[in-house]
Amino acid sequence: MVLCPPPAGGKTQKSDCNMTDNSAMKKILFTLTACVLASSPLFAQEEKGGKGAEGGKSGPAGYGSAQWGATVSSARENVAGKITFVDEKRIIITREGDIEYRYGFFFRDPSLVENQASREDNKTPAKGGKAGEGAGADAREEAKLYYVLVRFPYLHMEDVKKKIVDKYGEPTGENIKNNQGAMIWDFANTSIIMWVDDYERNPFCRKITYIGKELAKEVNDYQKRVFTGRELEIIRNLNP
Repeated sequence: MVLCPPPAGGKTQKSDCNMTDNSAMKKILFTLTACVLASSPLFAQEEKGGKGAEGGKSGPAGYGSAQWGATVSSARENVAGKITFVDEKRIIITREGDIEYRYGFFFRDPSLVENQASREDNKTPAKGGKAGEGAGADAREEAKLYYVLVRFPYLHMEDVKKKIVDKYGEPTGENIKNNQGAMIWDFANTSIIMWVDDYERNPFCRKITYIGKELAKEVNDYQKRVFTGRELEIIRNLNP
């Protein structure tokens, strides 16, 4: 059974959308299989002697044909589906049927970096030049791809999990309680997170996040440098 997302202030509906029959569910699962396999061209190592994140593979180097670290101009030529929205500093949103893709980018705000560099200038000058020169160079960089969120109508958790396990093996970790939480497939280069929601005491899934780990570390470091603790808490609550 495919479930529709709940309307604002309401409960999840079983029949008030056009995705309620078995053929619709099979179509979404088929497309979801393509989503999971989309990273195949960028899989860092060949599969030898078994599957799974435990095998020591580096994992996907991006999503589909878009590699982690790709600029917005480069990534938009390699996204899945049809582009519906672009923010040159933050995100590309695309859609293919009932599946939505959100390509998230990391952009170093020049004004924030320069303000931080000015504070550091008053403390310790950099060797071989003025402190902040490196930060200024970073500020001129384009936004870089570091995550992809795949969102789709509700499917049973086991159906979605099977698609990922068939490609990457069993999850390396999970945190599911009362039919909600997440499972993770953790590789050297990439983390794949399958989010789980509770519906009528059963686990369902409607989104998977692929994260480029190296750039995610840069994002975390950058945010700690330019935002206060309270601001970081607000940012975390805004993330999907």
